[in-house]
Amino acid sequence: MTNIESHALTVVAQLRAKPGKEQALHQALTALVAPTSREPGCVAYRLHVDVDDPASFCFYEIWRSRADHAANLQTAHLQDFTARLDDLLDGELRVSLLRHIA
Repeated sequence: MTNIESHALTVVAQLRAKPGKEQALHQALTALVAPTSREPGCVAYRLHVDVDDPASFCFYEIWRSRADHAANLQTAHLQDFTARLDDLLDGELRVSLLRHIA
């Protein structure tokens, strides 16, 4: 395991669209990919949709460090998105912070 991998933070974020908001959430999430991928410390930022449930989305992210991830949460594009969560999400945003071990 490289030094970067031993300090890297893996983030899994799960989101579910409100009924009728699937396309709006899809567009809002897709709009996050390019600017977030350019953030310092972003190793991977991948958006997924459940193959059997088009209202269920998941981000798989790898950050060089927890500090890099925390800095990203303060960016304008993420702040703008989080301001829209109540309108778009059915339930809460579920986030898991993980450390690679093998």
